[in-house]
Amino acid sequence: MFVVFFAVSRGYAHTMVRMKDSENGQVGGRSARVPRVRLKDVAEAAGLSLTTVSRAFSRPGRVSEHTVRYVHEVANRLGYIPDQIAPVEDRRTLHSVIAVLVANLDNPVFVDMLHGLDRRFAEYGFVTSVVDFQEDPVREMEVAERLAPFVDALIFASPRTSSTSIRKIAQVVPTVAVDRVVRGVPSVVVDDRAATADAMEQLLRLGHGKVTYLSGPEGSWQDGYRWNSMHLAGRRIGMTMRRLPGESFVRDGGRMAVDEFLRTPTTALIAYDDLMAIGFMEEMRARGYAVPERCSVVGFDGIVQGAECAPALSTIAIDYHKLGEAAANHLITRLLHVGESAGPIVHMPAKFIPRASIAPAPPILKS
Repeated sequence: MFVVFFAVSRGYAHTMVRMKDSENGQVGGRSARVPRVRLKDVAEAAGLSLTTVSRAFSRPGRVSEHTVRYVHEVANRLGYIPDQIAPVEDRRTLHSVIAVLVANLDNPVFVDMLHGLDRRFAEYGFVTSVVDFQEDPVREMEVAERLAPFVDALIFASPRTSSTSIRKIAQVVPTVAVDRVVRGVPSVVVDDRAATADAMEQLLRLGHGKVTYLSGPEGSWQDGYRWNSMHLAGRRIGMTMRRLPGESFVRDGGRMAVDEFLRTPTTALIAYDDLMAIGFMEEMRARGYAVPERCSVVGFDGIVQGAECAPALSTIAIDYHKLGEAAANHLITRLLHVGESAGPIVHMPAKFIPRASIAPAPPILKS
């Protein structure tokens, strides 16, 4: 079922939806015991042809306004949910609701992003409906299809579903991808190549000739982008890189990686995100390995928790608030024709912030 939480954050409201399995049916609250109402059922109840009823949903401009109203009244009475969603050009009014699909609200970067886009949408009278699909690409796409008829636009934040599926939904409702480039769909992404190179150059100056990259979740476009940036920078400056698979992109992912890291240790590690980096440092200390004396650590994102932990985490910081604003601006321009289009892809910068979690490489372990 959909569990809906109404929350007020920093003076503006948004709707949070967390996906959970129904006890007696499918995700989304449709019980397996209740037969699905189909288009032909609506046609029979309305006394109209299947073609006419289909056009009332998919091409309402090709039938009379009276027929469209009548078909929708019958469909609502029967509980029909259309499989094919009318493209935005055929919609006559705005709902003033934007749906945001988030990979995992346990990560604070998504909360910062939501603050940015929600504040921007609120300026134009839109409400954001936030869905935590918990890293499940099947649920992500299912809820996108379920919500599309009732919202003005969709934002996929760090999507895990395929690009083909995102392009399909973008054909029927305005869509923006965040933290992922999807060909043919407006995207807002972080260009952290320069900041990543800065971090690696500083580690090299500190004597770290080989660095481990603790990777992020499978299916993450940003994970591949970050690894590629590090690989290219390492090749340019003469630093050796190795990749260590991560099982989770929260703290537990960093903790669980320590065993494998210690089998073939390096003097420095860069984690996919700050949460993983913090978990890694915590587990290293718990086993008696000091950070940064034993291993220097760098994360990505620039979350508050990184600055507050001990030692303070060096990070490749990203302004997720502005990332959210950029995604909102894309849709405001399209829906309300306000301002100028920023183009198909918006690149946001990142900045390397060195802190106490990096230090000169220990002489015995220098590569």
